[in-house]
Amino acid sequence: MNFGPIASITPLALGVAISPLPVVGILVLLLTKGARVNSLVMLACWVVGNMLTLGVAVLFAGRIPQPRHGTDMPAEWLFALAIGLALIAMAAISWFGRKDKPGGGEPPAWLSRVDDLTPWGGAVIAFSNATTSPKNLALTLTAGVAIARTASPVPIITSGVYYVAVASTLMVIPVVFYFVGGERSVAVLTRWKSRITAHASAFIEIVLLVIGIAMTVRGLMNLLG
Repeated sequence: MNFGPIASITPLALGVAISPLPVVGILVLLLTKGARVNSLVMLACWVVGNMLTLGVAVLFAGRIPQPRHGTDMPAEWLFALAIGLALIAMAAISWFGRKDKPGGGEPPAWLSRVDDLTPWGGAVIAFSNATTSPKNLALTLTAGVAIARTASPVPIITSGVYYVAVASTLMVIPVVFYFVGGERSVAVLTRWKSRITAHASAFIEIVLLVIGIAMTVRGLMNLLG
């Protein structure tokens, strides 16, 4: 069975989903007054931001010339190789930066400030993180290249919807959990927030490193094969 670009874009979407700042942000909003409306607004901004970024990426990738023979696009694999190396470099810079700082195991200061997040601030964080985060931009641009290779508009749309859905899983899960559990879910959501905050940097570094290595190896294999 041909799953089109699904196999290629799934790990990329998961990499976008593991974004501690918006995830912690939506957990904070779920612990405040007006949690239902505020969390849905933030989730909607995250979805719209990812759809917009992916749409631009697909349009950009559509301008890459398709080869007349064969299935590989050298420009695509060069792009994947470059993005893979960039992700590895980002992981290394983050890790060495934490290692050299006193108290490097502490949560990033920007993540701690999310505790004072307002509903409008949550919406801005969700949209801006989806559209301007270097990690998310790199992953979404790569996904756009893979999706753009699909010949028919229908698979392009379904692949795009799938990508955004997977990229939104860690935002959707706490919202659904709160809507189902109500006030009884507050204690669990608080624990989730504390654990994600404590290990945010390590989560990001692992994701960057794993996906970066996978993309680098794939790009090299296709370029040299």
